[in-house]
Amino acid sequence: MRGVSGWLPGVILIVIGVTLFAVQLLRLDADVIVLIVGLVLAIAYAATRRYGLLIPAGILSGLGTGILLEDLGARGEPVVLGLGLGFLAIFGVDLIASGARERGRWWPLVPGTILTIVAGAESTFGAEGKRLIEQAWPVLLIALGAWLLVRGRASA
Repeated sequence: MRGVSGWLPGVILIVIGVTLFAVQLLRLDADVIVLIVGLVLAIAYAATRRYGLLIPAGILSGLGTGILLEDLGARGEPVVLGLGLGFLAIFGVDLIASGARERGRWWPLVPGTILTIVAGAESTFGAEGKRLIEQAWPVLLIALGAWLLVRGRASA
């Protein structure tokens, strides 16, 4: 593992530098940088299996994909959806890679689910659906908290 960590920072900097140079030289939309940085971090995670690289890889890859979809004219909330799916990807990749050995790594499900539902509501029901979800989610959090309290008392 030490061999990988010796060359990985250099490779990451070279890829980011080449990307920035290509964006300038080819006059690409700078939005592509977010996706490329996310993909570089995903490759770094694949090489090292360091959870600290998976988190920004998922967030930036999802966000970058959403930005590109928006630039291509996708309807609804592609940036919000991409970000939500990026969080869900963090959970999914970690679950596959760790085989569920690590407890407490369920946290990406919370922002991922909320963002994906908000984007889906906007796409499906328009601004009214988005507003309904935005107003209802605090009630859902209260219900979940109450359920956890009741469940905790029942097991005690």
